[in-house]
Amino acid sequence: MDIISTTFIFILTVSIIVTFHEFGHYIAAKLCGVKVLEFSVGFGKRLFGKKFGKDKTDYKVSALPLGGYVRMLDEREGNVIDAEKERAFNNQSLLKRTFIVFAGPLFNFILAIFFYFLIFSGGYTGFKPEVGVISSGSIAQEIGFEEGDRINSVNLNEVRTWSEVTLQIMKVASEKNDIYFEVKRNGKFINLKKISYELINFENKNILENIGIYNFVSKSLEVGYVEDNSPAYKAGISIGDKFLSINGVEVINWFEMVNIIKKSPNKELKISVLRNDNKEILYVRPTIYNGESGKIGRLGVRPFIDQNEVSKNKIQIKHSFYESLKLSAVKTYDFTILTINFISKLVMGEASFKNISGPVGIAGYAADSFNNGYTSFLGLLAMLSISIGILNLLPIPMLDGGHLMYYLVEFIIRRPVPESIQLIFQQLGMTFLIFLSFFALYNDILRIL
Repeated sequence: MDIISTTFIFILTVSIIVTFHEFGHYIAAKLCGVKVLEFSVGFGKRLFGKKFGKDKTDYKVSALPLGGYVRMLDEREGNVIDAEKERAFNNQSLLKRTFIVFAGPLFNFILAIFFYFLIFSGGYTGFKPEVGVISSGSIAQEIGFEEGDRINSVNLNEVRTWSEVTLQIMKVASEKNDIYFEVKRNGKFINLKKISYELINFENKNILENIGIYNFVSKSLEVGYVEDNSPAYKAGISIGDKFLSINGVEVINWFEMVNIIKKSPNKELKISVLRNDNKEILYVRPTIYNGESGKIGRLGVRPFIDQNEVSKNKIQIKHSFYESLKLSAVKTYDFTILTINFISKLVMGEASFKNISGPVGIAGYAADSFNNGYTSFLGLLAMLSISIGILNLLPIPMLDGGHLMYYLVEFIIRRPVPESIQLIFQQLGMTFLIFLSFFALYNDILRIL
């Protein structure tokens, strides 16, 4: 996807989530009788819009499409006539102000539930959680997994797709609970040994691969794609070639081949392939790639995916209205807990800040999910909406959570926090958020390089 399309999808993604967040503030303000002056999609110069309603609220679209805001009547921002003072935000009770501020993040969670509901009720496809390949000497092999096992549940939570297995493992491990699986093998249900949560590497996005489990794709040894100007391309590896051995060592699945390549950055390898029933010997030197676990070798090939195998491993799932609503709430709760636990790990130094993505990273994820279909895109929107909701609840000045912190102090000391003190903390909060933004962008740049 080109940069223009990616940028458009990113703007669309951010606009949907932030606009609904601000809509939460707007609705709450209206319910509390606060006068809303502006409802803007975007920041900066007004492009177009219309003023209507009893309060002549300016509903507008602004030039910078990376967020939005709701501006309410407030004596701290200018003079307010006596007749409207009771409708100013600053003159509302503590309970009403708290409700208005909290409504923004609340609507983020509601939006996530809505997106998940669309997925569950409309139906979605996924891959069956069937084990294709087990890595020799891996955690999966040690606890009793075998090739062909169908994962039925994780800690008694039923899983139907490969992605559901991953999410459940991450959730359970983030809560510092050991993980145990129930698998279906030859028509029988078998409980495997437990995995300590300490063995789950959150730095690795491929949780199942991290413990040594691969799906049906890894059974392949045939090349399905060769990247232009890659080491594989330069060495003469072609689509349709079947890997036989590397440096005289037989490879029996794609995982083993990839593992050897990863361990051989900038090292010449002797590769034997089968091409048109003839054995060919090729020499290749994998490039050095900065992966999640450090410097690794990269060849620039992807396996051939048999569409018959894809069809056989796909599963279509659709739920009733009630089931969809229930599952949506559960899914939102699960991802909320997972996100909170991850933030806790960051604060405690148990997770790397390298996992934080900025606008470039989010744009890439958004574009990829958009290309993968509406269910994938809706799922990403739901997760981002939850993340925005949680982020805004953090007690950081400039965010909703910072205002809620002031209100909590006000409730305890029975008077508002002095504006001079709020100003100091606002500046500190702004500095922190700017630093965090630049750090996230730095991570994005490193991933690109």
